[in-house]
Amino acid sequence: MNTEKIMKESKVIILITLTVGFALLLTGIVLLSLGTGLTPNDKAFVGLSFIPFSLSVSYWIKLSRMKKSPQSIPKTLLPEIDERLVSIRNEADAKALKVVQGAIFLIYMGYTLMVPGDIFESPAWWILLMLLSISFLSQGILHKIVAGRDRSLEGDN
Repeated sequence: MNTEKIMKESKVIILITLTVGFALLLTGIVLLSLGTGLTPNDKAFVGLSFIPFSLSVSYWIKLSRMKKSPQSIPKTLLPEIDERLVSIRNEADAKALKVVQGAIFLIYMGYTLMVPGDIFESPAWWILLMLLSISFLSQGILHKIVAGRDRSLEGDN
C-alpha cells in the first residue's frame, strides 16, 4: 500500500477543490456587487462554492488524521481496499441508483399527468425525460462494460 501516493493525491484534490471553490465564490461576489444580472440568480455561484469547499475540508481532515497518526493509515484505507467492503459499497451505490431512478420516474410521471399541456413543449418535461432515459441506458451500458471486463479478466487467468 503506497501511502505517499495517497497523501499526494489528497493534497492535489484539496488544491483543485479549493481553487474551484474560490473561483465560484469570487465569481458570485463580483456578480452580486456589480449587479449586472448576467445570470438570473447570482447567489447561485456563492451557494455552489460550498460544495468544493466541503470536499476539500473532508480531504484535509483525512490527510491530517493520516499525518497525525501514521499507524492508523491502514484502518483509514481499509474501506478503499478490502474487497468485501468495496462489494458492500457497490451494492449500496446500486440501490441508491435504483432509488434515484424511481424518484425521477415518479416525478416524470407526476409532471406528465398533472400538466399534460407541457408534454413535448416544456424544457422541464424534456429534461426529466432525458434524465430518466440516461439513467436507464447508462445502467445497461455500464453493465455490459463491466461484464465484458470481468470476462476478459477471467480469460487472463
